[in-house]
Amino acid sequence: MGKIIAITNRLLSRRDFWDQIELIAASPVDTIVLREKTLSEEDYFDYAKKTLQICNVHQTQCILHTFGKAAVRLHVPRFQCSLEYLETHSSIRYYMSTLGVSVHTAAEARKAELLGATYIVASHVFPTSCKPDDPPIGVSTLRDICGAVSLPVYALGGITPQTVHELEDVPTAGIVVMSGLMQCDDANAYVAELKK
Repeated sequence: MGKIIAITNRLLSRRDFWDQIELIAASPVDTIVLREKTLSEEDYFDYAKKTLQICNVHQTQCILHTFGKAAVRLHVPRFQCSLEYLETHSSIRYYMSTLGVSVHTAAEARKAELLGATYIVASHVFPTSCKPDDPPIGVSTLRDICGAVSLPVYALGGITPQTVHELEDVPTAGIVVMSGLMQCDDANAYVAELKK
């Protein structure tokens, strides 16, 4: 299956956000992406410091998102953003050893690769409650994105224990999960279900 990356959304968590982050960081996920794009930059900075501490305790990689200045201020060389952000903040690539870019098409993936991305997040693959009005890109487009670049591609959006099997023959580097991990009571069990 490849790597399992958790992406946060504090608005989805049914329990205290920090308790949920602790559960996820202690589980066998490979990485946590601290998304939280509705925070102010200063609040995000504080969230990032605390998330980095939790991830360090559990030896789980943490990637920051959306707020490039916070990543630079914290000397965290791992960042994920939209293609639009990268196009308007192209200097961010010089600060990052890991730079993930979210895309929806093969053409966008190629552009992200040219702009310095080190991995691609293709979204959203399946229907998702987070974006109910946006049609999913589907498995076919995901496959096209994987074939368009020489970078690792991760699938995001609507990936659950019930849908993950549809990606078995797609050459992704792994999956990115938001809702399932932000809402589960047992992150270890949820990850085990994804890996079945």
